[in-house]
Amino acid sequence: MKKILLFIIFVAIAWSLICVARPYWDRYWLGEDMETVAIYGTKNTLANTRAFLNRKMAMAGRDFKAEDFKIVKDKNNKTVISITYEDKIVIFGQVVKTLTFTLERTKKEVATML
Repeated sequence: MKKILLFIIFVAIAWSLICVARPYWDRYWLGEDMETVAIYGTKNTLANTRAFLNRKMAMAGRDFKAEDFKIVKDKNNKTVISITYEDKIVIFGQVVKTLTFTLERTKKEVATML
């Protein structure tokens, strides 16, 4: 009985630590998708890049839209995509803290020689 109680306490502590640590990483995996879209943006128009970003977010089932992102493309086809969003630390259904995250990905057009 004592081992079962210790196991339950250990699981509760581990679960609490995971809930607290979770917002400190990119839990939406936006970084990878943003990088893919930035690469796409180096070869495509800004409008097409926004449409591609909307499709990526919809396919992944995320609530983010292209309007939530800032997309900048310069004359050298360097594409910068960034987003700032809030995430909450929730323990046992209670919001402990709200954190603001900013992610940014930059890609330059790479010329290929054949």
